[in-house]
This record gives sequence, C-alpha cells and structure tokens, in this order.
Amino acid sequence: MADNFLLISLILTVLALCNAADRENNLIKNVGKPVPCTCGVFLSGQFKKGTKQEPKGVPVLTEEMDRAFENTPVGVRKCTNKCLETIVTHLPKSAAIICATTDRELVHKERAYLFIKNHSDKWQGTNLSAGREFCCKDNEPYKCPVS
Repeated sequence: MADNFLLISLILTVLALCNAADRENNLIKNVGKPVPCTCGVFLSGQFKKGTKQEPKGVPVLTEEMDRAFENTPVGVRKCTNKCLETIVTHLPKSAAIICATTDRELVHKERAYLFIKNHSDKWQGTNLSAGREFCCKDNEPYKCPVS
C-alpha cells in the first residue's frame, strides 16, 4: 500500500510540473504581441544590397505606427504604403534631416533606403530609396561631387 501511495504521489507531482510548464509556455506565447508597423530609413553603407540580412546599426530615421498590419504580403504592402505617406512629406528637406540624424561624421554618396518591421522584430528591405545620393560632413549636407 505504501508503494501505491508513493507511485500515485510521483505521478501527481509529474502532472503538476507539466501543467505548470504548459501554463508558463502559454503566458510566454501570449506576451509576444505583434510588432507594430515601423518605418526605418537606413543608409546604403549600413546593409548589403541584394541580401536578406538586416541592416547594421540604427536607422537614421524611425517612425512607429499605432498598429501592426496583417502578417501577409498584403499587410507588408499596407505598412510600406503607410511609411511612404509619412516619409514623402519630408523629402524636400531630406538631406538636412539625414545628415543631422546620422551617427557618422562623414557620409559620402550613400542612398537612403526604406526598411519596415511588421509583426516581426526584424527589418525587411523594401528596395525603395529616395532616388538620390547624400553627402554629409560633420552632420551638415553638402553637394555630392559628380565623379
């Protein structure tokens, strides 16, 4: 009878531990909320074009939206479009903004590219750029040389 009691106690202990582990795993899964749509502008020197690698360092510009879009290609497109709506208003003064916010003293003939985060905390490249090169020295823009 003592052997049965010991066996039942052991089984109940294992079940209780498994139950606690399941509850903890469910809490961890529920805490992982989707990352809201976030726009990041990175300079071409911060990433390797044509790869899926994330850019290095911090973006020169960041804008976080109030919500995440669907975790689908359509959601990625919606997030990208929302970022473009925000960024297009700053294009006329983009050189001054980028040069003032970069963490480098010298930027020479680099392009600014849009990356986004949506649902995942990883930057995704959009291949969209400002269409021009930026040159900065001591956080001030200057006209890039032609050659």
